[in-house]
Amino acid sequence: MTFLSAAEQRTLTAICEAFAPILTPERGDDPRLFALHAAQFDTAAHVENALELITTTADQGQIKIVLAALENPLFNQITAGAARGFSAMSPDQREHTLRAWAFSAVPMARQVFQMFKRLTLFLFYAVIPENGVHPAWEVMNYHPPAPVDVPRTMTPFTIDADTSLTTDALIVGSGAGGGVVAGELTAAGWDVIVAEKGGYYAERDFHGRELDSMRALYDKGGSLASKDLSMSILAGNTLGGGTTINWSASLRTPDSVLQEWADDFGFTAATTPAYAASLDAIMARINVSEVESAVNHMNCLLEIGAQKLGYSLATIPRNTVGCYDANAGDEGGALAGMRCGFCGYGCRYGAKQGTLKTYLQDAHDRGARIIVGAYVEKVIVERGMATGAFMRVTDSAGHVHRVTVSAKIVVVAAGSVHTPALLLRSGLRNKHIGAHLHLHPVAPLYGVYDQPMRGWKGAPMSRLSAQFADLDGDGYGLRLEVAPLHPGIGALVSAWQSARQHRRLMNQIEYLSNILVLVRDKKGGRVTLDKQGAPVIDYRLSPIDAHHMMIGIIEGLRILHASGAREIASPHVSYRVYYPRPDAVPYHVENVYSSFEAYLDAVRAEGLRPNRFALLSAHQMSTARIAHTSALGAVDPTGQTYEVKNLYVTDSAAMPTPSGVNPMLTIMGLAHYLAGQIKARHRV
Repeated sequence: MTFLSAAEQRTLTAICEAFAPILTPERGDDPRLFALHAAQFDTAAHVENALELITTTADQGQIKIVLAALENPLFNQITAGAARGFSAMSPDQREHTLRAWAFSAVPMARQVFQMFKRLTLFLFYAVIPENGVHPAWEVMNYHPPAPVDVPRTMTPFTIDADTSLTTDALIVGSGAGGGVVAGELTAAGWDVIVAEKGGYYAERDFHGRELDSMRALYDKGGSLASKDLSMSILAGNTLGGGTTINWSASLRTPDSVLQEWADDFGFTAATTPAYAASLDAIMARINVSEVESAVNHMNCLLEIGAQKLGYSLATIPRNTVGCYDANAGDEGGALAGMRCGFCGYGCRYGAKQGTLKTYLQDAHDRGARIIVGAYVEKVIVERGMATGAFMRVTDSAGHVHRVTVSAKIVVVAAGSVHTPALLLRSGLRNKHIGAHLHLHPVAPLYGVYDQPMRGWKGAPMSRLSAQFADLDGDGYGLRLEVAPLHPGIGALVSAWQSARQHRRLMNQIEYLSNILVLVRDKKGGRVTLDKQGAPVIDYRLSPIDAHHMMIGIIEGLRILHASGAREIASPHVSYRVYYPRPDAVPYHVENVYSSFEAYLDAVRAEGLRPNRFALLSAHQMSTARIAHTSALGAVDPTGQTYEVKNLYVTDSAAMPTPSGVNPMLTIMGLAHYLAGQIKARHRV
């Protein structure tokens, strides 16, 4: 099923071919990679399918208007200086038009460019041909892991007709918040139903293929974004939530953050031994340890660069068992013993100890009913009390069934995007619901090295620098980390100035390393509802957070430089690149800087305008925050909403402020503590 007309599809095909055409190889170009083009993989059809899945009817109408405008010669003359329809343009004219949109002073033009650029380039490298091997992979030396035949250890509860169910506790969401609460309540003898809107995938399903994995495991297939498209947002949409697809970073909540929660929000429990005991219990259950935080090539370079500059460096503990095996792996040197690096697409070894392997498994084994494909529409509220929920459950055949659940309590743990959306759909109106959305905005930097990096190999995140974690004296600043690198995601976030420039970058992806600038954002955004009741994310970098982000970009570039990169790039669309060695400057480069400091000055001058640089988030927090009064928060210090009794929030939405560190352990510790509060208040 398609929503575009034949004429609109022709325009979309021309756009995809402009981003990824056949190219004549020149010096240093691999002819195998440069011979590939978008039509070869039917990229336009995949882009249309993706747009249909992730957009509303109103959005699709806007897309059709944009495609029509691109075929209007007068419109193109005004916007790009080319008085021809896009399909009738020469390849050079098409590139010029796309660049004009990328650098336009009109925000909508930049949004449109980013929408088509991200989808086209991700799909160009992520769509798998019928033979199961992408022809670019051989050039890149990229090989997804082999499948494993491991039995699934859970059997989701079957819904095959409209029905009504009764339980002690309905838990909406199965990730770091919901999964922990399910385990804790079932341990106390509660009857529990877990409703997860994603599916159930386990080791045998974690094949590592980017497109299929994104579609199965991530919200909106990995295409979730802020309203203006300036930020790409990664959020789990699978049993186990983010704990199934994160990179295993297990950082304890900083004491300064817990003190802030107590002082500014009246959540005094955060600094008590009872709360610390909850964090300790989580760390023990999910096996948090530094033992398996072996450093791969990319993390090693972060370590080298930070140490040369005298910056702080720390090992990131990870929640794994058997991830690092000295007798396993197919690499020598720094990659010896590292069996996998595809953590973001699920752990096929079962090494990652997320809720899927721990608290959810415990709950399942104690009789909890786990329902997947379950979209909770609304919490049932009667006389000021939550008594259950209405939900739609999609079965394995794609049939949708209406389910009414009656429950003594309802626990909402659907993440900081969907938790406030559900509360708002259910009629709650506390002003803090949906407000204060913190995203830990991230800007990616990259360096190209002489030796292979293979950013998809080994533990993806095992070192960090907190040198600039407190830039304002209030605990707000940034941390520098490393992320795994795969072709589709790499293509999506990389700057595109021309098809040739981007293809050349992808030609050397095996030699790329990266640094993530992760900002603890002081100012937040908001989650609201559209006309269909779906969440809308409104988020912009505030001036203070943008200032911190630019500091992080500059310092991250310094680390790449100190670690020996031969090519260094900022996250800007304008493709700000520096070559430390004169002999490494490609012949096609136009801007050659007189010095590294001159390059950094140019990066600063570029600024951080929306949709003019790559901006991502994998952490969403604080949209129904805890506080000691409803004037400051949406839920009380036990997690219960101020407006509705027996309705609790136990996930990242309840965090009073962003953690500043990867928040999985913070969320799980908070959920563990709140589960104790629930058990103390209610008896079954």
